[in-house]
Amino acid sequence: MPRSPRPTRILLATAVSVLATCTSACADAPTPCPTEPVLSGVAIAVGGHSNSARPTWPAQLDEELDAVIAGTERDSGGHGVTLVRVDGRPSVGCVVTFDYTSGNEQARAAARTAFIGAVRQRTVELAARQPESNPLDALSVAAAAAGPNGTVVLIDSGLQTVAPLDFRDPELFAADADRVVSALDRAGMLPDLQGKKIILAGVGYTAEPQAALSAYQRVHLIELWGRIASAAGAASVQPIGTPSTEPAAAGLPSVSTVPIPDSGVLDLGCDTESILSDDGPVGFQPGSTDFVSDTAARQRLADFATWLTHNPGARGHVAGSIAHYGDNSSNGLSRDRALRVRDVLVDAGVDPDRVTAAGIGWGPFPTDTAPPDPDSDPLNRRVIITLSCP
Repeated sequence: MPRSPRPTRILLATAVSVLATCTSACADAPTPCPTEPVLSGVAIAVGGHSNSARPTWPAQLDEELDAVIAGTERDSGGHGVTLVRVDGRPSVGCVVTFDYTSGNEQARAAARTAFIGAVRQRTVELAARQPESNPLDALSVAAAAAGPNGTVVLIDSGLQTVAPLDFRDPELFAADADRVVSALDRAGMLPDLQGKKIILAGVGYTAEPQAALSAYQRVHLIELWGRIASAAGAASVQPIGTPSTEPAAAGLPSVSTVPIPDSGVLDLGCDTESILSDDGPVGFQPGSTDFVSDTAARQRLADFATWLTHNPGARGHVAGSIAHYGDNSSNGLSRDRALRVRDVLVDAGVDPDRVTAAGIGWGPFPTDTAPPDPDSDPLNRRVIITLSCP
């Protein structure tokens, strides 16, 4: 006869087994995860597909699980976590609920631990079933599952390969994000994210054979998805900048590779947006409107001036932002740097009436009012030049 397990281990095993859904997935037993009923609370769209970095669990989501537990205990059920596959035909892959019926506090604590462990494991293991990648539709499925004022999480590279947002079209990388969002809105293709909290994780991080994005291509992609969420009615958008570097799992359905433009080459044209980072040629001395290299800055900006000169009907707009230090004012250093860039364009022959400049104060990462941090600082110090045509 085998020895009896210790009481604490019996308690934990009991707590796991009475969970209403798939927490048994934390064990080795191949118990299928239920896909209904879908409950309100948190919905996580997971890009466990080819060409995207393997999903990892962002620590920032722990507080969302705490909220699901608290809501379940408060309302005696009705809350849960829904996992949605980000593949070519997004679908609900798993519904995890928390057992709020455990008797004493020790049992409830074990149930909470089991629930959190189940959600984390199911999230990182959820795999695509269909070819290609469609995070736009995945957001729609997740938003419906999250319920009113719920939280929707997208853990994915963000490189969609399905119309109407097919990044195999190379113009999307340089396209003005607001114009892309407007086109989706006019076509009725925006997901309904009204009142939802949106969390973006892993956006811009790929896996072979998909080519990697540069830091500022990732920034541009994060901004695009953030603006899509905002235009779709999101109450807030929170990007998570933690890198995702694990290779994708083997044997997944195929996803088309997306051609990645050379980040050192400007794609100038109508309705394009160029992000000029502070660590590039158009960089500034700390706290100043003086360029690190006046020669390098003028050489890079000459490309914009030449294009505007050769396209007399086009217009340019320069927007500056700064890291989250000092005065968060659109009339401060961010505006002065934008005006400095505009002055160089005018010096290079552009009609001053065709170029505007404005500051936006602190940059948008991870939010436009977050405290400073070394990961976000270089992303927020930049100038964006938008070219538009009538």
